[in-house]
Amino acid sequence: MKICALTNGVMRVAYPVGGSAYKCFPSGSNLAADALTFETVVEAAEFLIKNPTWGIRMNPGAAIIYDNIQIHR
Repeated sequence: MKICALTNGVMRVAYPVGGSAYKCFPSGSNLAADALTFETVVEAAEFLIKNPTWGIRMNPGAAIIYDNIQIHR
């Protein structure tokens, strides 16, 4: 499974922060204290489907992406 988004012509892909956890953030926040952590990409994808205003950290650029998120199975 892959979580990705095409933004400004750049394909971004969610990645485990620190190599071990996917981090989702509420709209308008990039604070670690506000983030929810998921051990697997499947858990993060399920959460994002249920909470469409939230975003997830993606590379390149280590940006938190909130819009145009796609989940590929």
